[in-house]
Amino acid sequence: MLKTNNVFAIFAVLFGFIHTLNAQKSITSSYLYGQMVPHTVYTEPLRATVNGFQLDADWDLMVERRANFLLKKEKYTVRNIGVSLLYMNMGHASTGKQFAAGLSLGASYPLTDKLGIRWRVVHGISYLTQKYDSISNPINLAISSNLNYYANLNVELKYQLASKFGLNLGGSIVHASNGNWHKPNGGLNAFCVSGGLIYNPYGLTVSKHHLYRERRKFFAYPYSLGVKLALRDHSWENRRKFAVWVFEASYRVQKSNRNFWDFGVDLFNDPLYFWDKKNNRTGLIIGQQYELGLRVSHVFLFGRLGLRTDLGYYVLRPVNSKKTFYYNAFGFDYRLNQRVILKNRIKAHLNDADYMEFGLSYLF
Repeated sequence: MLKTNNVFAIFAVLFGFIHTLNAQKSITSSYLYGQMVPHTVYTEPLRATVNGFQLDADWDLMVERRANFLLKKEKYTVRNIGVSLLYMNMGHASTGKQFAAGLSLGASYPLTDKLGIRWRVVHGISYLTQKYDSISNPINLAISSNLNYYANLNVELKYQLASKFGLNLGGSIVHASNGNWHKPNGGLNAFCVSGGLIYNPYGLTVSKHHLYRERRKFFAYPYSLGVKLALRDHSWENRRKFAVWVFEASYRVQKSNRNFWDFGVDLFNDPLYFWDKKNNRTGLIIGQQYELGLRVSHVFLFGRLGLRTDLGYYVLRPVNSKKTFYYNAFGFDYRLNQRVILKNRIKAHLNDADYMEFGLSYLF
């Protein structure tokens, strides 16, 4: 799971680049209704109908154009950053209720004068009132800690009723797990439809000064080296925490301040390969615990903050590995200065979480 001080650091990021925000902001309240959908046989008994509420506050990022014209008269994508709060009844006595908060990144695009589409990704923490207990709650093999990682992917249509009010209708995927910090950790996935009310405190009349900024010459350091650390349980039988070190080398292709592609190599030093799930030695010797992966990444930029998605392929791994040949990851980059970037990502194999990583990289 995410440690509390690391979580607070994520929220502090919002204030690190407040100078890139417009005056335009919106507050959205939504009702969610859907199903908790198990993705393993171990969590099938937890299948249930879920419902809840979500509250989002979004601030638009500055729009850049080469020419000085009135941007309100053309269609353009507006990126936004915000905070999100969630309450959800998980629909089952063994899973209880979920309270979540996170930092959100997204964008919106107008389809007509009144109708638009918006997507939002939330990354944060959740508190679940029920967790696994071998005596009192043995059915809940999905969650073994109250505090968990929280992710939410939301896509919706928004319709503007008036200057300050609008409606939204869409769908959400809500995920909670502790990244194998503590076993068991099957994870909870809820698929929901959502709808509600949008409130724009200042209306939609935003001056050209707020929406326009001259495009400047762009430059970025292309190479980087980094290191990350993950801590996790190996299995129910082996509850000792293991430290997994990840070393990375990357080359970025960046032509704008909105996104970039990142190509690199990940070297994983994973001592879990020395032990099987019954806490017996596997016979591997020192030097055989490494995984080497080739990775391609895409990062959406929101000022100093970046939303990262990774896809990798193992070209080298231990002989006793039962993982798939590919891995995927999702997380945040935060640029402290011109050369140092803080990184956080959850590594997985499709929907099977591996562990949560925290670290930094240096640009040169």
